[in-house]
Amino acid sequence: MRDQGMKAATKPTASGAEAGSTPRRPVVRRASLHEPVAERLRQIVARGDIAAGERLNEAAIADAFGVSRTPLREAIKLLAAEGLLELLPGRGARVRLLSPDEIVDIFEVIGALESHAVECCVLRLTPRTLAEIEQLHARMVEQHGRHDMTGYFNSNQKMHALLVRLAASPKLETTHAVLSKTARFNRDATLTSDERWAESVAEHEEIIAAIRAGSAAKARALMLDHARRTGAALARIARRAASAPAATGEPVAGGEPPGSDR
Repeated sequence: MRDQGMKAATKPTASGAEAGSTPRRPVVRRASLHEPVAERLRQIVARGDIAAGERLNEAAIADAFGVSRTPLREAIKLLAAEGLLELLPGRGARVRLLSPDEIVDIFEVIGALESHAVECCVLRLTPRTLAEIEQLHARMVEQHGRHDMTGYFNSNQKMHALLVRLAASPKLETTHAVLSKTARFNRDATLTSDERWAESVAEHEEIIAAIRAGSAAKARALMLDHARRTGAALARIARRAASAPAATGEPVAGGEPPGSDR
């Protein structure tokens, strides 16, 4: 009887924890302070508010964001790892300036990803997803008509992301998102030409028409051509910029947001 009493005294509780132990609390991951700062900085770089090759004015950006320099610097390191910024030893960071060859190479890969995505999208198309594509395309056409570059930039990014998402390939979507972070900035430069912007809108219309018609092969070919044209246009701009007089290198905080032609 004594042995049975001792066993009862040491028997685990119903919850499985020993008597007198402190209950374990679930681990909850809190977002780091620099993560929202990184997203805001990523957006202004992607919009072209800070030109490629320009140094960041950390004090001005921290003040504009209402944060200290510590989370901002962590955000800068993150964007440098993504390829958006370039760290300058002892001199802060600047927006990375891609060479013409790098631009062409990036958009060749993006074109391969997006052309495959749009082909998969057509094969999986439903009336609901087609309506979603049509609605977003109509918004882009309307924004182009109003010369709303900021609105067009945002809608255009959503369109490309939507077509990739509708391919229903998580790996494709992740790979595309990573590469697009590097390619997004300074695409607004192609919109300085109304002719190229109009061409881009027409290219989108052809892609949407192919999707609407259920022609996966045609949509794939048109999307690849669209990406290559965008890359070529940006490469030409990069070559002109490289041959222009050097910039002053003074740090800047950013300006008004332009748009994108993709």
